[in-house]
Amino acid sequence: MADPPDNNAYASASLADASLADASLAAAAAAASSATGGAGIEGWPLSSTRPLSAKSWGSFTNLLETATAISQTMPSDAMKAMDDYRIAVERIAQKIVERTADPTEGAFIEETFAYKRLKGVCFVGHVKTDLDSVAGAIGAANLFDGLACRSEDNLNGEITYVLNEVANVEVPPLFDETAGAGLPDENGEKRNVCLVDHNEPKQMVPSLASDMGRIIGCIDHHALSEGFASSKPLLIDIRPWGSMSTIITHLYIRLSSPISKSIARLLMCAILSDTLALRSVTTTDADRFAVAMLAKLGEIESPDTVAKQMFKNKTRWICNLGPYAMVRGDQKDFTVEGWKMGIAVLEVTDTAPVLAIADKLLLELRILKKEKGDRRGKENDVTAQLDFAFLFVVDVVKQCSVLLVCGGREYALASKAFPGCEFRVAKEGMGKAPGTTIALNQTLCDAGSLVSRKAQFVPALSQALASNFTCHRARVTDPSYKQGTSGALLDRVLSNRQAEVRVSLDGQQLERDVRVAESALYDQKW
Repeated sequence: MADPPDNNAYASASLADASLADASLAAAAAAASSATGGAGIEGWPLSSTRPLSAKSWGSFTNLLETATAISQTMPSDAMKAMDDYRIAVERIAQKIVERTADPTEGAFIEETFAYKRLKGVCFVGHVKTDLDSVAGAIGAANLFDGLACRSEDNLNGEITYVLNEVANVEVPPLFDETAGAGLPDENGEKRNVCLVDHNEPKQMVPSLASDMGRIIGCIDHHALSEGFASSKPLLIDIRPWGSMSTIITHLYIRLSSPISKSIARLLMCAILSDTLALRSVTTTDADRFAVAMLAKLGEIESPDTVAKQMFKNKTRWICNLGPYAMVRGDQKDFTVEGWKMGIAVLEVTDTAPVLAIADKLLLELRILKKEKGDRRGKENDVTAQLDFAFLFVVDVVKQCSVLLVCGGREYALASKAFPGCEFRVAKEGMGKAPGTTIALNQTLCDAGSLVSRKAQFVPALSQALASNFTCHRARVTDPSYKQGTSGALLDRVLSNRQAEVRVSLDGQQLERDVRVAESALYDQKW
């Protein structure tokens, strides 16, 4: 890794009046046309003809052509890709610095009219937060002279490693405890809010989800949620890129704003995290270009080395969490055709430590389904529970994943969503299945090269549910729904508070007393 960041060292950036993505695609199309005699490359959305606005790009267009043409032949190895980009990026970075001294009319118009309303607002990411969410809030707040906040108290090992050791950036304050964000300021007022890296109300800070009138903007790379609506027009910047921090990087460049070494490092790490070091299926040319550019501005010699260290820190943190938090740390809920499913993801450098406690994770998945119906001490609402709960364990080194299958309903859906994938026992030496409707050799699914929740896991499961899916149970929202023996016993265990969660003696993790619950699930005894 390079020397510790110098917060006073600044590198400036401007892409003139053309966006990073448009420029990259146009250049790629032009380069493809030249290489194929005008025929272009199949699948590219743009023709070989440059848009009219490209006439003003001059030598910058030629530089982008060079960089993007190189990217078309990049091997899968992330570091080799960065090496291929480096020479072109150095030339482009110099051109960008030159143009920053003389911002274009486009940058002036964008800042004055399009993004003026984001000045001074609060930027906050989603709950069950990740590096992209935290970095995006910090980067956007720095760009628009706003207030960056984090959505929850505890941050994972990857986030703390990047903030403290790579970028040397302070941890942003907690939204609910910050004046002007979750609390009124000295004038009794709260700032407007711009969401980053999410738009689903369920993923918002709860206090903000109940006060959505404050939201005036959204910067995101996820699909627009059906539940996201407003009574007034919003500034929304949603792009189909691999990381929201790529969008923030694009805004810095587009608005001719300087990117400090620390911010460049922070945004680079966030993109590497969300794209699994540029290897995920969600990775786009915009992400690759942004990482190469940010590495140059952040004086990072080897982004791949940084990424490996990030993932190691995240793996170590995950394995120290314990089963309860491992299932809930990065878990999101989805509804398709009335079916409700929860999908949790663990990204690790080695799946063995996770699968070593697979039996306990399967139990936590079954309990999680029921806890979704908790109503603060009142009778559990069955209709609010989940129909399915899944945990994908992604190996970020080998770029593959396995799926823990906690019950008969989950097996019925997974076998339809992932046809041809091998099912086997989740843990060596595991003696019994989690329930009466699933076999022991159906508790783990080898999902192969699938690694992305957004682009692969959710679409596959959603498509299966949308294709007239049926199984041995009705939807939990159906009046005819009736749970099985294990489910009924687990309900009794939970309602009698025989599986309570407590802080471990060393204070490092949340633990559950699972003795009675394990008997209910695996032995159908209580």
